Amino acid sequence: MLRGVAQRARDGPVQPAGTTINAWEKLISSHNRPLFSRGYLTQISDPITSSKIKTKSNHWQTLQLDLDSMAAPQWPPAGSVALCALLLTLGYMLIQRAYPRPLHGIPYNRDAARRLAGDFPELAAFGKKGGSFRQWFLEQATRHNSAITQVFLSPFAKPAVIVSDYREVHDILSHRDGLDFKRGKKADAFAGTLPHTFPAMETVDPLFKSSRDLARDLMMPSVLNSVNAPRIHDVSMSLLELCRLKAGLACGKPFDVADDVNEFGFDAILSAALGLGPDGGDVNRQIQHITTHQDRAVSHKESIVVFSRAKKSAKLSALQVEEDSLWKAFLMPFPKLYHSINDFRPSVRRAKRTMRAHIASQIANNLEVPGKQPECALDYVMQRELRAAEKAGRAPVLDDPRIVNPVYGYLIAGHDTSSGTLLWLLRRMTAHPEYQSRVRACLRATYAEAWTEKRLPTAAELARQHSPWLDAALEETLRLDAPVVNILVVTKTDTTVLGHFLPKDTPVFLNLTGASLSRPSVPVDDTLRRESSSAHPAQRESWDAENPDIFKPERWLKHEDSGRLLFDASAGPALAFSAGNRGCYGKRLGLLELRIVATLLIWSFEFGQVPEELVSSETFESLVTAPKECLVRLTEVAMA
Repeated sequence: MLRGVAQRARDGPVQPAGTTINAWEKLISSHNRPLFSRGYLTQISDPITSSKIKTKSNHWQTLQLDLDSMAAPQWPPAGSVALCALLLTLGYMLIQRAYPRPLHGIPYNRDAARRLAGDFPELAAFGKKGGSFRQWFLEQATRHNSAITQVFLSPFAKPAVIVSDYREVHDILSHRDGLDFKRGKKADAFAGTLPHTFPAMETVDPLFKSSRDLARDLMMPSVLNSVNAPRIHDVSMSLLELCRLKAGLACGKPFDVADDVNEFGFDAILSAALGLGPDGGDVNRQIQHITTHQDRAVSHKESIVVFSRAKKSAKLSALQVEEDSLWKAFLMPFPKLYHSINDFRPSVRRAKRTMRAHIASQIANNLEVPGKQPECALDYVMQRELRAAEKAGRAPVLDDPRIVNPVYGYLIAGHDTSSGTLLWLLRRMTAHPEYQSRVRACLRATYAEAWTEKRLPTAAELARQHSPWLDAALEETLRLDAPVVNILVVTKTDTTVLGHFLPKDTPVFLNLTGASLSRPSVPVDDTLRRESSSAHPAQRESWDAENPDIFKPERWLKHEDSGRLLFDASAGPALAFSAGNRGCYGKRLGLLELRIVATLLIWSFEFGQVPEELVSSETFESLVTAPKECLVRLTEVAMA
């Protein structure tokens, strides 16, 4: 009988007409006590069913367990509920942690602080419109009317601070490096490519000084003038020949020289660092290609002449892969980890093998000619090691990375910077024919003997004498179009900048152009500056009084009492080569290269104006910022 009751309970039997409620639905919906517990027996409204259950007490326990398991509500275990609550809490805290957390008192973009991605969407939109992300960094000072601002570049990351004031940036680079600031990610990025060069070392590293001293030795005037200048002059003459060929085929129409200048920059720095090798360089490859395929080398795209190109050399391709790896490492949160993974890529492995093989072949060739005069930086470094080994009574170690890395650093540090600056200079000369004429006239006066003899100045003449107007035009180009727009440092300890507290490990971008340099300055309360800044005041802190945003080379010129025109490098603020102990060690070599090639080009060609609608403002962003295109209209200048 009890089984019948249980069966009816499971099957949901139809109740008699007078039944007030289905007992089972009522009990299941109550959820207060297990079904058929002793207290609930009296609540069953069917008297017949109740009586039958009471008369069978010996089956009570079995029936109770059976129906309890059937109808009891299944609540999650208490531990599961607690775990879910914990995970939800942690997830909420994690999301909140990912949002920007502004530093107190430093201006920032309010909308960015409310976005998980911070300033990145705005930065990406700026880039899609053709702008440089580095230019966006420069604009923050004017946007907030503050020399110190902060931006939010990614979730979970600390705010990055931007300093846009010549005096403050100069003070940080010259007097606070190694004390309040370190290189951080920049050193880590270089360590993955050139671990034995000083850019990969912190200033307090015991090896920093010896590595830096070697680099400085390679910049001595004796090495520059006798070793580097002749090599750079030879490569510049090749570029001159290539331009002459293309100008003849273009017949007065504009053509792009960006790739030619880039290959010239590689040949020039390769010849100065390691020697070109038997193939003669990439510029010569283009000359041979144009000469051999004149009938198929020229095509037209609207009003522009387009020249087909020979394939890049394996060495140039390898260097560009290395430069690209270094550039991407700067953008990664963990540069060393990126390099350790990136080094497994086949293209990266091929690039490293190619450059190592070229260095090894140049070392072997030099050893075959004992006692020869140095012709490149590698020769100089080898002779230095040979003398040190002989003095110490040991065998020379010519493939030591501590010897080879600094020379290889020549290539990476000097390739894009020089070629990028030359492209900017050519664009400025094209856009300002009045200054182009002044520079050319000054060159003829400076190298009067060459002009009288109807020849080009020699490497020795160009290394020995400077032309004031050319130096001024170069300096003005670097001021307005700095190839390196800003550099990144990291706070080494809790510190202050312009009165604002910066905690340890805060990334700080130091603008090398922009406000107070190439744009009007923003107000700064001098009482907020550090003692080191007050102790070393600048002769001139900004160009505000002389229209800082226009191209005006004469701002760098002055006249002696005798009337002689001179270039004055201290006429005003400039940071194109950085400053302090970590300033660009290749500055002298870079300026020498630019003076030589610019002199030969401006001496030989008139750069005609290019229609404004053809000129692109797009830039190439890598280790440096350079124009993607450089259209020129060349007319050969006859020598009187």
